[in-house]
Amino acid sequence: MFGMSEGIITLAAIGVPVLGIAGVYCLLFCKGEEHYKHLVRTAVVFLGAAGLLVGGGFLLERFGLAWRSAPSAILFGVVMVSGWIGLIFTMACLLPRQWPLVGAAVRRTVKGALLCLTILILLAVLWLGPVLMIFAFGDTEKVVAYQGQTLVEVDDGFMDPHWSYYVYHGPLVRGRERVYEDYEPLVHS
Repeated sequence: MFGMSEGIITLAAIGVPVLGIAGVYCLLFCKGEEHYKHLVRTAVVFLGAAGLLVGGGFLLERFGLAWRSAPSAILFGVVMVSGWIGLIFTMACLLPRQWPLVGAAVRRTVKGALLCLTILILLAVLWLGPVLMIFAFGDTEKVVAYQGQTLVEVDDGFMDPHWSYYVYHGPLVRGRERVYEDYEPLVHS
């Protein structure tokens, strides 16, 4: 049985690349229009944060490191919010455009479908975004000293406490491999 939430997620998954193409179209062909400069700024912020989150994560993985929870959550939040704002500016640039080579009925249908996909994605991100932030980046972290070594203590349990320990490499990154894990925290100094 195909439920409503699966339908929304499926349509959103289809809509993201379609609206991404619409955003690229607006960036290439809507120069000089009222909302164009806002769309460009939003695209730069979105691509920068997404590049840091994904590309930086890939690069850190090569060196045996990983983002800590706070930088990951901030970058994900920036990607989510700038993507949301980017969709609004894309529609603000795209909907008033005239397509003289396209018939009026087709033009209205395409613009209506894009507007419906935009609303659907905005609602899905508003609904799923905070849930993803809580579960993906909501682990409690603190820096501890244990037997002369500085570690990052992460409470990554869901219902019950579960502690994982990683080598501390600074305020933004930690080691990728767990040094120790248990259901009881280490007694640290």
